[in-house]
Amino acid sequence: MSRHAPVQAHCQTTGTRLILESGLEYELARELDRDPGVVWIVAQPALMTFVDGARHVPDVACEHDDGRIVVWDARPSERRDEKFLHKARLTEQACTEVGWEYSLYDTAHDARRLNMLWLASFRQEPSWPHHGARLRLEAACRKRATVAELLQLDSGDGHTIALMWHLLWTSELVVDLDARITADSVVRLAGAGR
Repeated sequence: MSRHAPVQAHCQTTGTRLILESGLEYELARELDRDPGVVWIVAQPALMTFVDGARHVPDVACEHDDGRIVVWDARPSERRDEKFLHKARLTEQACTEVGWEYSLYDTAHDARRLNMLWLASFRQEPSWPHHGARLRLEAACRKRATVAELLQLDSGDGHTIALMWHLLWTSELVVDLDARITADSVVRLAGAGR
């Protein structure tokens, strides 16, 4: 009887399944799951009842490794009516009172959404020995390297290619996720200059 299309998503951060109420919440959870600074994610974390009688259940909450707690609502800008914005203001105020942050998530544009969907396929670290492949990928990405150049590092078994996608998921390698990933996309080592 849900008004949304519920989603059950595996969460790499927690090792559990998150029960989410919409595809947009799934997009948000996927973004948080990829963030190496996020150490815990929970869906529908609390029922908030406000002084004026309004009630609200935020979509997602996460804890960061520095102790920050962020409470999220996922709602496209065009669907943020006055009733929702009122509850969002009350939620933000309540979060501030307990030292938490509150944030709104809007839908990602197509390139980012599709890139994240693709990279999510490579969440699991490869189970085969891959130290040598990792060193080759990191060395190549210290200077300017394209996806095509990294693909050429593979010996034909697909291991280096799978590892490259996994390292892009974990943000150890970085590519512009807001643009379509192509053979010419530049990949760099996290923390390296642009």
